[in-house]
Amino acid sequence: MEKKTLVEFENRCVQEEPPGCRAACPLHLDGRALCEAAAKGRFDEGRKIIQKTLPLPGILSRICDGPCREACLRQEKGGAVELGALERFCADEGPFRRPRILVPKTGRTAAVLGGGISSLTAALDGAGKGYSVTVFRGETGGRELLSLSPVLTEEMVEEELEWMENLGVLFLPWDASVTPEGLAGRFDAVYAGLDDPLCRSFPELMEREDPVSLETAVPGVFAGGNTPSFIFRAAAGRRGMKSAERFLQGASLTSSREKEGPYATRLFTNIEGIEPAPPVPVPPKGYTRDEAVREAGRCLLCECMECVKSCVFLQKYGGYPKKYAREIYNNLSVIQGTRLANGMINSCTLCGRCERICPGGFSMRDLCLTARQEMVSQQKMPPSAHDFALEDMAFGNSPEASLLRHEPGHSRSAFLFFPGCRLAGISPRTTESVYGHLRKVLGGEVGFWLRCCGAPARWAGCRKELEKAGKEFLDQWRSMGSPVVIAACTSCLEVFRKELPEIRAVSLWSVLQEKGVPETAPIRSVPAALHDPCTAAELPEVRAAVRDLVSRTKVPAEELPLTGELTSCCGFGGLQECANPALAAETAKERCGESPSDFLVYCAMCRDLFARTGKRTMHLLDLFFPPSDGDPGDLPPVSWSDQRENRAALVRDLRKYLWKEEEKMEADRDALSLVMDKGTEKLLESRRILAGTVRRVIRNGEVSGRKIARPDGTFIAGLKPAAVTYWVVYRPREDGTFEVFSAWSHRMEVKGREEGAP
Repeated sequence: MEKKTLVEFENRCVQEEPPGCRAACPLHLDGRALCEAAAKGRFDEGRKIIQKTLPLPGILSRICDGPCREACLRQEKGGAVELGALERFCADEGPFRRPRILVPKTGRTAAVLGGGISSLTAALDGAGKGYSVTVFRGETGGRELLSLSPVLTEEMVEEELEWMENLGVLFLPWDASVTPEGLAGRFDAVYAGLDDPLCRSFPELMEREDPVSLETAVPGVFAGGNTPSFIFRAAAGRRGMKSAERFLQGASLTSSREKEGPYATRLFTNIEGIEPAPPVPVPPKGYTRDEAVREAGRCLLCECMECVKSCVFLQKYGGYPKKYAREIYNNLSVIQGTRLANGMINSCTLCGRCERICPGGFSMRDLCLTARQEMVSQQKMPPSAHDFALEDMAFGNSPEASLLRHEPGHSRSAFLFFPGCRLAGISPRTTESVYGHLRKVLGGEVGFWLRCCGAPARWAGCRKELEKAGKEFLDQWRSMGSPVVIAACTSCLEVFRKELPEIRAVSLWSVLQEKGVPETAPIRSVPAALHDPCTAAELPEVRAAVRDLVSRTKVPAEELPLTGELTSCCGFGGLQECANPALAAETAKERCGESPSDFLVYCAMCRDLFARTGKRTMHLLDLFFPPSDGDPGDLPPVSWSDQRENRAALVRDLRKYLWKEEEKMEADRDALSLVMDKGTEKLLESRRILAGTVRRVIRNGEVSGRKIARPDGTFIAGLKPAAVTYWVVYRPREDGTFEVFSAWSHRMEVKGREEGAP
């Protein structure tokens, strides 16, 4: 990933944008951080925040006129936070402890005219830049500051002036010989604070040419601060001294200064559902400690996190998209060492909901998929991450589990029903029923096409495998006369439209909406929550067709809080279930927890993953093609092994009974019968070791004799069919079956000698 791409991703996330109060403050005081500390009673921390941002903190924190109030989102929910009163309490509650900072002198000199807030701010900032600063002020010696507010005392003012003197600021009286032109000739740069009446007596200072730089008609002289707002006076002094610095450096006086002073923040904060709460009244002498804590607690602590709030995956890694973008960029840049973000990259469901929720359109889907593709192309992807899914894809395209035929009795196809791997594997009976119905309502020439669409390779970032599968796909489709493909699965439909646009593909649900569904007796009439699969989020016509079909049933459907284009993934999308099964289980559980009602879905994989959490879930097809043996909501999840077996069996049955073909497939793998208890079945399912694989391992051990005999009468046999080595603990039984006790797999190479093997 190029740096430019990282920046583009980062710019879309607004989480690190400042809250409205900070952006609206001319000096950018972090009101959110101040309130967060004060709400916990940590006022010393609050003083540090004030001291870090405000010049003359002992004065400004007590007289701040709070321009941030207009930007405070709390004003829509009871009233803006009294941040000025909180600043004052922090200042009154304890002293500012300012460490002496030694700044190297630059050899530059700066003169400051005036004794007001603006001038003193400019003088402080000039001293902080290493300039030798001289302030020319009136005879009052700073006591004019006392007139700004009755809350200021002589002690407070003296403390600030003494601090400035400690920094090396020199105060001199202003006499008649002091003029802007004269000072410009004696000093490298000059600033005049127009909040001091003496400065406003010079017409050349009042004729500012540029409000951004505060440059005056006199070269090298800058002036500002002629405003009623104390905080804006200070901001003008800060801006003026920055202009002086640029002037001395020969840099542009106006470029890249958009974020000096108030500006509009991009931070989005959702205040929907927040209860209004009025401000704690400010007494004339200021808040008590308890009142300050309560008022600070009204702060909304503005942040976005909209995508994180609704995504288990984003919550898992404790950050937000902008932070993740940097981690992924660093992960891809690692030459040698551990790539700590691999797990995160491979755990995203690629559902794209974050992009649709984010006010800036940040897409973790694009980010993670780009990273996967780059890692695969550079051979940086851990081979175990998506291996199971890619093997399953290969199985789905094997002769054993794939089928492409014209409708029996026809030599051409106007349509091809494409049920997809999951519907065929989880509900083979329903697949047959739907195919029969389509042949009836479409009037013939409806072919059948079972194979993998290539989604696993796409999600895994394996472009070569996807392109290879796509070529095979197109060749097969063209061999059938390029008919219209009727896809039952929205994931398949998404792949067709994004990767194989040449293929004319429509959704099964749109066809059923137009051509009709079987007349069936209602199964039930209790409400069910309708869940849209994540791959239907960008298919509004499919969602509309489904809702129309649901309305024809007797099931009162409820909409989930986040539905339609904001629907969430079940945990299977993007191969999350393959790369991070525990997180996928959390994702499914989170979704199921959004409603106590049963779920109604139209994705076979969603039905299965929700059923694994214990949620009663029905597939919409089960309402039109109901099972003969009870409530579809009671159907158990189907194991990975059984899904493969079901697909292979479906192919065999269709060839034998529908197309009347002779069975030519290898039946050898089924000749070996296994026996295992529920615990072992669950163990193998969690380790994704299929029954077919166990049979192959045992058969290999029995035929070759390459097995380890154990004292308890069991054997351990191993087999490495491809990249993974499988081991099975088993015992032959007298009835010819094999009892399985355990199995595991690994990618470690086990070196051994072949000569001694039997």
